[in-house]
Amino acid sequence: MVRILRRIGIFALLVLLAGTAKAQYTRLSAWAIQTGFNPAAVSGADALFLNPAALMNAGVTGPRLRLMELGGLGGGSLVRFDLYNRYLAAGRHLTPDEVDRMLDAWFGSADAWRTAGEAVEVTPLALTHTGWWSSWGVAWRVRQQQRLWMNRGLPDVLLKGAEEPRTVPVNGEFQAMTYHELVVGYARKLNPDLIVGVAPRLLLGSHYVRGRMHSTVTVGTAEVVHRYAYTLDLTGATSELLEGFDLFDNRRMNEEAGDGIARQMAGLRRQGWGLGLSLGAQYRLLPGLLLGASLTDLGFLRWKNVKRHTPGDSVFAFAGVQLDMDRLRTEFDNDLGAYIEHQLDSLARAAYEDVRVQETGVTTMLPAALHLGATYWLGGTTRLHATLSLGLNRTGTNGARVPQLVLGAETRWSFLPLFGGVLTGGDGALMLYGGTGLQLRAWGLRLAAAGSPRSHLMGSGSRFMLLLSLTHVGF
Repeated sequence: MVRILRRIGIFALLVLLAGTAKAQYTRLSAWAIQTGFNPAAVSGADALFLNPAALMNAGVTGPRLRLMELGGLGGGSLVRFDLYNRYLAAGRHLTPDEVDRMLDAWFGSADAWRTAGEAVEVTPLALTHTGWWSSWGVAWRVRQQQRLWMNRGLPDVLLKGAEEPRTVPVNGEFQAMTYHELVVGYARKLNPDLIVGVAPRLLLGSHYVRGRMHSTVTVGTAEVVHRYAYTLDLTGATSELLEGFDLFDNRRMNEEAGDGIARQMAGLRRQGWGLGLSLGAQYRLLPGLLLGASLTDLGFLRWKNVKRHTPGDSVFAFAGVQLDMDRLRTEFDNDLGAYIEHQLDSLARAAYEDVRVQETGVTTMLPAALHLGATYWLGGTTRLHATLSLGLNRTGTNGARVPQLVLGAETRWSFLPLFGGVLTGGDGALMLYGGTGLQLRAWGLRLAAAGSPRSHLMGSGSRFMLLLSLTHVGF
């Protein structure tokens, strides 16, 4: 019974394809986290993506070059280690009441959604130039994002099985994409205290997948009935990945498909294009107090050659496995486990293997977000930061539309920078961050990490980050 329920439509495949998680971070950079992702405090390449007006924040005039910045984040409200340790780590059978208590703490109502995902960002090259009254910059960034949304239905079905009659909604959504950004930014002072900036960009997409499923599972005394409807859009690497796998057999991938996946994930084959825009402003309220505001990731991606998968059937009913002793003896050599697995696979194929495929085009929005920030100089090289961010849609790196607050500080002892702070809100529990690096004249590097100490502390779900900036050079 558990095996057949694990094969509930394409949603189960989407769960397997999903990664870990993310909230509304626009710039995964060690220099950006040093300033608390603050639109009033970033500079250089971070300004191009977080607040183009902050291109004026270099402190000195002249060009700046950054090479090979890498950042990654995973987590979300689905990542609840406290509930896993309490209910699932002991290896014992859970009663229906225990399952309900766990899911109530994890999800709440049947209509509530929880989310998990991941994001990886690489900026191979960024060049900026700061003048007295204006600044400009160019950069190349590669972004990979994926996110899973789901309600409590699937864990309810898998953990309770057929122990009690009920009807359970089983809904979910998965989205992933990889694209390159070629950005140009410009900032100008309108007066000594007010700066505005704009950063348009060209987007080249290499990989896209989106799946949605709405279904119900009815567990009765005589049978289990799954009524479902889904759409699955694929292009680029994931389309070839799925064609190389068999949902009803051991997973396999041929070498030709593997080569195609590597090329597309590296962005060597263009599957879509788009345009984006970031806008920002800065205002010096007091000699030591700078305010900033920005709108980031306004734009779209248009994907071509998208293969849209829809089910040929909409109902699957399972009333048990019939035992044919002659077939068990002659075809399966009295191996009861192999016989039952074959029967279940045959039933699942009959329900789920009939899929209609058509080619279409799809337009996706970028993960637009609003950022407000303030930075205050205490003196010397020490600053305090406060940032409030809000995702404006539910796509890409935006999980839940919950504001995210960052409070942090930075300072420098000789050639050693030190920074740290806290993040709360967004899609997860409270997260602590910190980092250091080297600063030698005009050259510097940064290393930063962040994580949730407890997955239910001032929020729900764990988040983790690792960020590295290898080279920052001023001329």
